Amino acid sequence: MAFNANLLLVTAFLCLLSVHHGSACFPAIFSFGDSLQDTGNFINTFANTTISKLPWGITYFHKATGRYSDGRLIIDFIAQALGLPLVPPYRGGGNFSRGANFAFGGATAQDPNTLAGLGLNVTGFMKTPLFVQIDWFKDLLKSVPSLAAPDRTFLGNSLFVVGEIGGNDFNAALSQNKPIENIKDAFVPGVVRTISSGITTLIALGAKNFIVPGNLPIGCVPAWLSKYKRSGPGYYDANGCIIWLNDFSQYYASKLQDELNKLKRDHREANIYYADYYGAGMRLFSNPKQFGITERFVACCGGNGHGGGNGHGCDETGPVCSNPLAYASWEGFHPTEAFYHAVSDGLIRGPFAIPLLNQTCLNHARNTAGTLHY
Repeated sequence: MAFNANLLLVTAFLCLLSVHHGSACFPAIFSFGDSLQDTGNFINTFANTTISKLPWGITYFHKATGRYSDGRLIIDFIAQALGLPLVPPYRGGGNFSRGANFAFGGATAQDPNTLAGLGLNVTGFMKTPLFVQIDWFKDLLKSVPSLAAPDRTFLGNSLFVVGEIGGNDFNAALSQNKPIENIKDAFVPGVVRTISSGITTLIALGAKNFIVPGNLPIGCVPAWLSKYKRSGPGYYDANGCIIWLNDFSQYYASKLQDELNKLKRDHREANIYYADYYGAGMRLFSNPKQFGITERFVACCGGNGHGGGNGHGCDETGPVCSNPLAYASWEGFHPTEAFYHAVSDGLIRGPFAIPLLNQTCLNHARNTAGTLHY
């Protein structure tokens, strides 16, 4: 892709948040979220699922790893940019001295009982909402006391990525045909409160450095383009995305950012930064050729057209495109590695990067860029 050679600032972006001195960047990453962030917790909990087999993972890993894509996720690009190992799934066991990923495919921000109270049928929902993932983090601290001892400096120097999460709360409401105004009024406040409460809990445990993503431009997701397909003027934007769905993504982003600003005022000891997944995603949809993508709305795996997916039909027996790097959508609902790479580029090099650079990390980026595999 066009940005593969631009390595120098890759590490720099993710070192912006560092508050410690005399050391380069972050010693570890701890991650929470849903399928956009899950590096294997789902398949380490439920064996022999569709995503535990090829073609899932085919592009980068050449095997299924439990990632809901053909390759790497944004959290993988973050780890590689920092020179850290890929963040291991907590449910997979192993060495968590450089971090752990608690994100779980299908997870919601709010717990299923709360969502049921909002009128959703929660049969089959994952019982792994954000507070459960944070409980797993607490369990990890108990089992590996050195992570928190003696003065929580390690946690204070580490990077915490909280999200993306909340998207499944909205996806479920859309799938069950809740009106968008109801989702704004009843679902968005709960998701924002839940994320805020989770960050507050993590701060109390010693965390100080946070990246908190918003939602992707859901009006460009093939599964929703199929469900809400219409004809007539004023329904799609110039890129072919559904305007009212993207308006919702931006509405949620504004509410989340308002809450993060409040958290910053209340917790001045913490560095809390919003990650603009929406803006970085729209940059790709507006100029896909910049990133080597020729198919924005056609699923690579499991079928063709807007309806090519939602996970159904993307398995070892289904059709797979010959070049996933040219596609934005993997199976109609989750993005490809190429899409995640483009979003990561927007967050790392701009124009959606955090503006204040940590000089120590910038120097580290220049010294190590040639060894990274971004």
